[in-house]
Amino acid sequence: MNEKKPADNKNRAVLLYAASLFVVGLVLFLDFGLLYNQSVTGGFSPDKLTKFAYLLMVGGLLTLGAQALLVFKGIIANMDKDREKARELGDKVAQLTVIDDLTKAFNRFKFDSVMARELENIRRYKSVLSGIMFDIDGFREINERHGYNAGDKLLYQLARYVNKRIRKTDYLFRWRGGKFIILAPHIDCAVAREVAEKLRQMVENTPFGDGISFTISLSVTQGSSRDTMEIFLQRLQNGLTSAKNKGRNCVMDVPPPKL
Repeated sequence: MNEKKPADNKNRAVLLYAASLFVVGLVLFLDFGLLYNQSVTGGFSPDKLTKFAYLLMVGGLLTLGAQALLVFKGIIANMDKDREKARELGDKVAQLTVIDDLTKAFNRFKFDSVMARELENIRRYKSVLSGIMFDIDGFREINERHGYNAGDKLLYQLARYVNKRIRKTDYLFRWRGGKFIILAPHIDCAVAREVAEKLRQMVENTPFGDGISFTISLSVTQGSSRDTMEIFLQRLQNGLTSAKNKGRNCVMDVPPPKL
């Protein structure tokens, strides 16, 4: 039904415009006939001729006005369509600038803006923010054994899998290689660690790609009012390094320094 409505409106507009052209043609024909008849036979008195001419003129003007209205409505409709297309195109372009091409997670450009905003919220409103960094264990070996196409497919599926298991208010970012970051506003480090541990267990027990099984190492930290973006990231990276050194497939939490 909705798909037919624009076509029906267009057909109706075409019919109305054709009808208005017919009326204009009829008015011109009558006007010509009236003048011709008067010049040949003189059958109309000047007063009647003037009144009839005025009626024809008013009818013609009204018809022309209707035509102008139809054209104007068509122009407005096209402008609305162009505006909607421009908005959709703008949304797509804006999305492309913040989305990682491969995994469809947010990219590092988006991370910078979200992180800056959340750190400001911590300083101004005492908000709580936790971060989780995780990395695929042995990702280089997976690429070498199964091929880079399989590795890319694995990254995409992992990002989708994690995105479905975090809150709508959380953010998943592709960092580099097989490494990702989750920013989780309004939860503290203890809760974030529970989330990280659940993710670790689920990934360990879920085959990805072409039946590829793997594990992830994770680190967790909580934002502080003294943090810069670099300090926050450094704590996450330190925790991830500790998790790798501990034997992989585990969660390490790095609390912020005490104020």
